Amino acid sequence: MNSTQRQIAVIGGGLSGICSAYFLAARGYEVAVIERRAHVAEEATFGDSGLLAPGAAMPLTLPGAMATFACRFQDEPRVLLAPGTDFGRRRWMRATRQAQHHDFAGNKLRLTRLSAYGQSLTLQLQAHHNLEHENGQGVFHLFRQPAEAARMAQLEEAAGQCEFKHQALDAAGIRTLEPAFSSEAKLSGALYYPEDVAGNCVLFAKQMRNAAQDLGVSFHFDSTVTSINAEFGGRLTLHVSSPHLASQMRVDAVVVAAGMSSAELLRPLDTDLPLLALQSYSALVPVKNPDDAPSMALHDDSYKVSMTRLGSRIRISGLLGFVPQSQTLPPKALRNLLKIAGDYYPNAANYNQAHFWSNTMALLPHGLPVVGPTRQGNVFVNVGHGATGWAASVGSARLLCDMISGDDSEIPVEGLLPRDVLG
Repeated sequence: MNSTQRQIAVIGGGLSGICSAYFLAARGYEVAVIERRAHVAEEATFGDSGLLAPGAAMPLTLPGAMATFACRFQDEPRVLLAPGTDFGRRRWMRATRQAQHHDFAGNKLRLTRLSAYGQSLTLQLQAHHNLEHENGQGVFHLFRQPAEAARMAQLEEAAGQCEFKHQALDAAGIRTLEPAFSSEAKLSGALYYPEDVAGNCVLFAKQMRNAAQDLGVSFHFDSTVTSINAEFGGRLTLHVSSPHLASQMRVDAVVVAAGMSSAELLRPLDTDLPLLALQSYSALVPVKNPDDAPSMALHDDSYKVSMTRLGSRIRISGLLGFVPQSQTLPPKALRNLLKIAGDYYPNAANYNQAHFWSNTMALLPHGLPVVGPTRQGNVFVNVGHGATGWAASVGSARLLCDMISGDDSEIPVEGLLPRDVLG
């Protein structure tokens, strides 16, 4: 253990914060988690797709400039856009397209490797703590557009390098493995990953909170860190707005895992992460006909929508929105989620009984998470995992623990560090 960083505060009670706290406490650190909500996993983690799927894990890909602009006028948009001109959004999307054009293969391999590591750790944790789960085996990764299916060779190369079992399929091939699948939707290609998993990410996060508490981690809810200040001598002072904590907390190190709030906290410390807030939309529907419902998970790459079977329910998650967070969900998003689900499994569920919600994700232009030390050496960051980031969140939490402890990591961290984003 690095004895100079004995007391550590983790800002953020999502999956990345919970798992960071768990792994640090397991190494003997004294850890406190500070969360602005009343419970864990109420923001980005709550909207996670449930894919624990390194094969299907993809750096964020957006439509081209004209296609994205056209989405504003479509009844079934692939991306929701707020009206008006947003130059910050334009710069971020331009950086995203550049990363996809120049660095897609390398970023896909990094994310696949990280997610495979996180999947292995998750399954170990579920077994070690005898956690309840709703895991299902097998994930289909579908491509409607030829331009997206053109990347299948790179995806198969990444799967081969990571020794993942995978199979290229057409609609008939999917139906052979999943008889309930409808071939009405036009596909340009599909990959099947038999060892990828899907399940209940929120359930896992809540159970890991209990496991972390058993190791001595303290959780402080309804508490907001407003700033981080470096003290003479190396310690840090957190300024906290909370009904039950002192207004100042002094610690040896801080892990910032607070979604979009991370950028505001880190900017005064000379770490200006180019995070952008995206809305993601989800629906939970009851199964109507079990024989017509999916037994395996599905991810539609064109619409960024995933379907996960959770017992007698189906969870439909995805569809990105460059729109302000609102109590009123956009009707286009709700219609689109159900339309996409109906394309593949029209008779599976009572779609008219869907329960909807939305959440905010913090994403970086290269589509990867960022994890590690900032320019303020005892301030660390762990953000940007995205809607399919369950496995990546667990993997990056373990990498972060290794960095803080000064131990060698089990997988390479190049491309994931803050310095790789900031230059």
